[in-house]
Amino acid sequence: MRVLLTGSTGRLGGAFFSLWGAADSPYDVINLTRADADLADAAALRAVLEQIWNRSPFDAIVNPAALSGLEQCLDFPEQAQQVNVDSPKVMAEFCQEKGIRMVHFSTDYVFGGQQEGRLCEGDVTDPVNVYGKSKRAGELAVLAASPDSLVCRVSWLFGPATAKSHFDHVLDRALSGDEQNLISDKFSIPTFTHDIVEWVELLLGNKKSGIYHLCNSGDPESWYSYAETVCRLAREQGHPLPEVRLIPSLIKDADFFREPRPVHTAMLPQRLHDEGLVTPRHWMEAAHVYLKIR
Repeated sequence: MRVLLTGSTGRLGGAFFSLWGAADSPYDVINLTRADADLADAAALRAVLEQIWNRSPFDAIVNPAALSGLEQCLDFPEQAQQVNVDSPKVMAEFCQEKGIRMVHFSTDYVFGGQQEGRLCEGDVTDPVNVYGKSKRAGELAVLAASPDSLVCRVSWLFGPATAKSHFDHVLDRALSGDEQNLISDKFSIPTFTHDIVEWVELLLGNKKSGIYHLCNSGDPESWYSYAETVCRLAREQGHPLPEVRLIPSLIKDADFFREPRPVHTAMLPQRLHDEGLVTPRHWMEAAHVYLKIR
């Protein structure tokens, strides 16, 4: 399968680029870089897609690229609209016209955060910030333009990448012996990027469409409990982490946030279960794997 991939320098896009770009992979990746196409210019994107298609037709577009910084989206809402809504819509329209697949990635931040527990694909969305609103609008735009598209919601990604995740920052600061203040009243599910790649392969192979929650299993974690567990798992593997102080804090006291964060956004991959596709492993099991290759 030949795939046009966006966002290959990001955490999730990088996982696709690394795994699908391997010599033994059945995937042939066309890397759409920022130099090739600026997703903040949706009007120019269509012509770029046509140029690439005319040189080398492909079977799918996989779009992990996004403007994901909450304060950045607040400060530049037009850019958030272009990158998170308009450009994905252009890609989906192109896929519909060519009869190929569209895989678009979204976020747990499409939820309002009021409902405790784990959220299913059919639960009501109610985003509370510009980022979440743009990502929800992007979901709807993609599915309206190409109903056979896959829209994959993900959360709290960890895995090999140039840009470090919460997982990496916690370990790096722990190795330095630094005290850490961590929010203890906001909850979601950590998810390994390599697992997401496998699940997308499964969904494409089974010709699935619509919205899927792609996340590991486990109870909802706060940033504080997540950090505690990461440090414990690292020590169990023999990583030389000193005993460091992790201090729980409340999201209301995080005065450096200018945009609200939804509190409860832990997702349940209900469709993966109900359709008999896969039972995602616990995020701690995946974390053990990442610790070995990090």
